[in-house]
Amino acid sequence: MRSSATRSAVRVAGLYLIVGVIWIALTDPLLARLVGDPHLLTQMQSYKGWVFVLGTSVAFFLLMKQEFIHAERAEAEERSATSRMSDFMEMVGEAIVAIDSAQRIVVFNKGAETVFGYSAEEVIGRPLDILLPESMADGHRPLVSAFARSQDTSRRMGERQQVRARRKDGTVFPAEASISKFGRAAEMLYVVMLIDITERMRAQQALLDSEKRYRKLFEDLPVALYRTSAEGTILDANNALAQMLGYPDRDTLLAASVRDLFADSKDRQHEIDLASQNQVVRNQEVVLRRLDGSSIWALDHFRVVANETGKAEYFEGSLEDITERKRAEQKLRFLSTHDSLTSLYNRSFFEEEAARMARGRELPISVVMADVDGLKATNDTQGHEAGDELLRRTTDVLRAAFRAEDVIARIGGDEFAVLLPGTDPESARQALDRVRIELRAQNLAHPGPALDISVGSATAERGERLNDALKQADAEMYREKSARRSDGTGAPPAG
Repeated sequence: MRSSATRSAVRVAGLYLIVGVIWIALTDPLLARLVGDPHLLTQMQSYKGWVFVLGTSVAFFLLMKQEFIHAERAEAEERSATSRMSDFMEMVGEAIVAIDSAQRIVVFNKGAETVFGYSAEEVIGRPLDILLPESMADGHRPLVSAFARSQDTSRRMGERQQVRARRKDGTVFPAEASISKFGRAAEMLYVVMLIDITERMRAQQALLDSEKRYRKLFEDLPVALYRTSAEGTILDANNALAQMLGYPDRDTLLAASVRDLFADSKDRQHEIDLASQNQVVRNQEVVLRRLDGSSIWALDHFRVVANETGKAEYFEGSLEDITERKRAEQKLRFLSTHDSLTSLYNRSFFEEEAARMARGRELPISVVMADVDGLKATNDTQGHEAGDELLRRTTDVLRAAFRAEDVIARIGGDEFAVLLPGTDPESARQALDRVRIELRAQNLAHPGPALDISVGSATAERGERLNDALKQADAEMYREKSARRSDGTGAPPAG
């Protein structure tokens, strides 16, 4: 505005000077030629001065009128623009504060009144410092000055650090602000748009506090917890899982991969298959490998978290060490199917296997029956410990004589039975020969009372019942026992 007025004044003064010079330069020589009388010449020059004054007055009037019209229009446009900007600022919900080059407040909208607690009348014309904490007031002025000198016309929110502002009641609050500048030099206007982010900061802090509590709960909970990617990367794990798997700390565990933790890769694949069908999987038994190479049983409970496309993104769940329980179950299962003294299968298991084989297609099936001779007499004369030793020695003989796939069972006090799947009569007789050979070796290795075992075999071939073969083998065994008693030798017949 001031530079425009100066230019106008210079233009008027220059025009006046030019017109005056031209007037004098043209009229003085002309009058000197036309008027010879000095008295008349003086009078004519006076008239000429009045004509010049009158002419320049009219010219100046017209010129200044035009300047004033332009100035009024410019002022009206400026007032209109200011009014529109003021209306716009009032419409905007955010706080808007405008300051001049002296950093005095010139605009303070309704949003600013709400945020700061001042009315516009209380702050217009006052320094911006009243809206800033005392610790920031001195440092803020150089920042505005530096922005005025920079080539930037605006700085959006997010392009600067968060600021702190002060309300009328003295409370300081966090805010985000953008600033723009308009005009030049001394006429520069700085417009600040400010958002109170107190609630956002509280929400963020509450979220951080919640995450810290969750992290502490996650890390310190005695239940083993994990999160893994679908590709097999361990994304997170707590200390309980590291301890369960024998890792020194969770960071060492995080450096491993999921494949390293499964003793059998089929378990991992089975879980992936289950995850493709169910979002939540519970009570999945897996065998895991500890850092030292040993294995443990674990119960896995996990859920699948999918992305927007429905593809599995990661798994998260908990693991429970059930090794002791599995050992107890295996022990109970062993005790329910095995004889406690000899660790051979018991009668119940033998009968179940016999029924299963009878229903199957494993024919021919041979059966061997064996009986410890003189067990009752040994118990009566030498005690049950001596009798138990004979039973254990019989077990060693039978284990050495038969195959791993044969079912060897103690089915009574001194009675043993063996199921030989896929074995014909000739192979069964060979098995009896092996029993006699192992029996002789056993007696040679154990000086003292000899171990005597009576044996018999039979075979169920196509169309024959296994129960009949069991009876035949039992009858053959008793014939051998009777024959030994008859000849008084106690030795088994030659094979």
